[in-house]
Amino acid sequence: MPSTHRIFVNVNGTITPAEEARISPLDHGFLYGDSVYETIRTYHGLPFLLGRHLDRLQRSLDRIFLSLPVSRRELEAAVLRSVSEVPIDGDVAARIVVSRGVGPIGLDVTRCPRSEYLIYIFELAPGAVPPEASPESDGKGISAVISKTRRNSPRALDPAIKSGNFLNNILAYKDATDAGAQEALLLNAEGYLAEGTTSNVFVAKNDLVWTPHAFGILDGITRGVLFEEAALAGIPLGETNIPPEALFSADEVFITSSIRGVVPVTRVNGRAVGFGTAAGLRGPLTKRLQELYAARVERECGGGSPAPARKPARQAR
Repeated sequence: MPSTHRIFVNVNGTITPAEEARISPLDHGFLYGDSVYETIRTYHGLPFLLGRHLDRLQRSLDRIFLSLPVSRRELEAAVLRSVSEVPIDGDVAARIVVSRGVGPIGLDVTRCPRSEYLIYIFELAPGAVPPEASPESDGKGISAVISKTRRNSPRALDPAIKSGNFLNNILAYKDATDAGAQEALLLNAEGYLAEGTTSNVFVAKNDLVWTPHAFGILDGITRGVLFEEAALAGIPLGETNIPPEALFSADEVFITSSIRGVVPVTRVNGRAVGFGTAAGLRGPLTKRLQELYAARVERECGGGSPAPARKPARQAR
């Protein structure tokens, strides 16, 4: 499997390099995108907020009437084992996938007798965690575009289900790559901001921070952490309908995700926004929230025990 960074996969308990991993071509996750997933990353070798991700994974499973093939405790142990045993130095990302499993071609979910899990462990590729996410950076932000693709309606395929059916996001992200940008922002059916392809979006105006309502988006784990940390720090943060025009009059714009953290956006559709109109830099609220998020990471992962010494993947079978 061609790749610029190493990937290992735990398929139902067996860990191999990704190019050696095998799933059936009749797996309904492959055939129909009938799967759900979560993506986390480690800090200091420890998965950040793994419990919250597993909680959301369970909510997605419940919404598509799918059961775990193992207990939650066993799945959590499998994640920790996968993180510790792959031969990758430094922090990694983990993608936990639960698929409907193998069954005949057709849409009857009762024909798939057993679900399956896969845990992908991969290096954080260059650019996956942009330097702009660090509160110690020079303050430069990334570019985004407003996508022509609208976000799925929650009355069709609810974005709150973190499913393997990702064409909506893929088509939107093509708008970003075509424009040389790093993220695409999708509008909902009513024309308000929804979210990015793999991120939540925030705008700041007059010392207030706003983000789209949770209904009709994926309520991000990092998004939730910011609500908690902002409340403790006395930073007003709320939900509202945000028209796309608000991006161009905002004092600050930023996005959040579990892999990237808190990332300032200083150009939208090729136009400088917020503090970017003057110098292409993040604003003070964005930096403060980056600091709060970094401190939360250190509290959760910085004082923990180091991960066990990594072993070659072959020994992990």
